[in-house]
Amino acid sequence: MKKSIHHSIILAAASVLLAAGPLPGMAAQHGPISTLNEEITVVPEREVTPEQRRILSDAAARVLRHIASARGAIHEKNSKAAMAELDKVDELIRIIKASRPVAKVKDHIWVARKHLAYEDTTEVTADLIPIYSDLTEIEDLVPVQKARKHLDEARKSLEKGDRKGAESALAAVDREMVYTEIDLPLAETERQVKLARTFLKENRLTEADKALQAAEDGVDVLAVAAEAPLTRARRSLLQAGRQIVAREYDKARVELDKAGAWLDRAAGSGDARIRAEAKKLKKSLHELREKLASRHD
Repeated sequence: MKKSIHHSIILAAASVLLAAGPLPGMAAQHGPISTLNEEITVVPEREVTPEQRRILSDAAARVLRHIASARGAIHEKNSKAAMAELDKVDELIRIIKASRPVAKVKDHIWVARKHLAYEDTTEVTADLIPIYSDLTEIEDLVPVQKARKHLDEARKSLEKGDRKGAESALAAVDREMVYTEIDLPLAETERQVKLARTFLKENRLTEADKALQAAEDGVDVLAVAAEAPLTRARRSLLQAGRQIVAREYDKARVELDKAGAWLDRAAGSGDARIRAEAKKLKKSLHELREKLASRHD
């Protein structure tokens, strides 16, 4: 299969792979990367160095390699070998999930909800502090307004000693933690791999191969996450809005042009939900352009 490997494969994976060890069963085959740390942090807006790009490219190649190997095993009618390759794909997906920008927030929410079961409510209030901090850290990448509102509700409930209300509000915060650029394409790839597993168990090898072919095609979608069109567009729109307020109109025009280019790219996505979000953001782009055009000072 001929497929170009994007240098920017999943920034989420980069955070782990830059400081992570070889996945189980992969060290001997591909050589070490380093050791997987217990605590994973993500810096979505950092610049990617040439060395990091090499590692990211290698990560993309590994995803494709294991899927391709699974397909090869299927063509040889070796379902057991195909399953083993899919295990390696699953491990990559697990690591990517663990390193999403929202993962740290979810971990802190989990701690607060656990403490709520047996700690004094005044003690649990302290657990909310890192959650507030996490939301501030990712607010340029992920919509956090509703999450903050629910977190405020949780704090008020804790101040009243209302455990049930606090639990409900924390659960709502957790539900709000969605990162479209990584979640949606990753979920589709995971779905195809899971489907292939089902077909393999049923000895439906042709269907399993087709599912994995779809998963292969999805790697290109996953590859844009480090410079995800919607993420870049949001950042440029936010920056342009601030620059208009600061009367830095020339800079704002540049950012709006960037946002437009990223949204055009997102509009061509194979994912209907990404296209729908791009359509919404284009309305914001239009509004900002009109606002900018009305400024003459």
